[in-house]
Amino acid sequence: MENISLKHYTNAELLEGLQILVSQERTLSLKVIAFLREIRLRSLHLEMGYPSLFTFCIVELKYSEAAAYYRLNTLDIVDELPEIKQAIETGELSMTTLSMVQSACKAKKRKTKIKVSAEDKKSLLEKVKGKSKKQTEAILHQHFPELQASPKPETEKKLSDDLMGIFFNADPELMKKFKEIKDLIAHQNPSPSYQELFHMMSDFMLDRIDPIRKAQRITRRQERKKEDRKGEQTGLEKISDHEDSLLQPAEVQHKVQNQVQNPPETQSRHCSAQTERAVWVRAQSRCEHMDEKTGHRCAETKRLQLDHVIPYAISHDSSEQNIQLVCTAHNLYRATQWFGSEFMKQKMGSTPVGSPGI
Repeated sequence: MENISLKHYTNAELLEGLQILVSQERTLSLKVIAFLREIRLRSLHLEMGYPSLFTFCIVELKYSEAAAYYRLNTLDIVDELPEIKQAIETGELSMTTLSMVQSACKAKKRKTKIKVSAEDKKSLLEKVKGKSKKQTEAILHQHFPELQASPKPETEKKLSDDLMGIFFNADPELMKKFKEIKDLIAHQNPSPSYQELFHMMSDFMLDRIDPIRKAQRITRRQERKKEDRKGEQTGLEKISDHEDSLLQPAEVQHKVQNQVQNPPETQSRHCSAQTERAVWVRAQSRCEHMDEKTGHRCAETKRLQLDHVIPYAISHDSSEQNIQLVCTAHNLYRATQWFGSEFMKQKMGSTPVGSPGI
């Protein structure tokens, strides 16, 4: 950062210069929002290997999570109410205030399934103009009383390099299940801690749903069967050779014909379980979309789906080489690249591909 000496400024010049810079900063913030909007419309963040615009802002633009959240919430509310840009430029509405309003409106929709109308949102913004964060909180509490009964949100806190503190809300039914599990494993561990309990439950679930663990389990099972059959193979071959020597030529031909494998199954868009396991292992349970220019690979590990590299409608190929593991956002993005945005809009509605930016 360049060292700037301001000692030669008079007090009036210093204050005037700061006011100009702050005004420019607000204008620049709106330009950043406009750039982010265009990136979202072009799905450029998806092309670059990011599963969401939120991740793009954090990893590529080096924003903090809070800064990225404020900007994307501001983007959403400016898209809905473009007339508020002037209030942002004058400083009547800050990104923090706009993000608080947008978050409250989203929370109401999640809880009540009712979307806050544009008119109601506009009226609310008029009330919070020029207000501090604390004053805005009070106005939102008054405007959305149904949100005040919400339980404390789940939190994670780093306690040390090796430990995380996790807080979440457990209803009576969940506590009952915890007690039942503790009772059932009491012969192994009379009084397990919650950390031990979650380790056991996590391993149990991962053994059931993790494709990589399933593949490893099947591989071990096949290896055991192979070892078991080794001892039998020599004796069986000798018996088979002896039986064949007793058959007439026509009978031998008939036996060989019966041993010919069945023709391959009819082509299907659904890949086999073996192919699915191989793809999950190859991908290591992570989206395989990669930016061809930079080599950046998407880091998403949630909501993964099997997808045809070349669409099945074109390739009729469901082999391992034509199947990849991708996140939902990149699955939709790739479909748009192949079939066009108009076709996907008809299939998915008017929501832009990758629009759940945060």
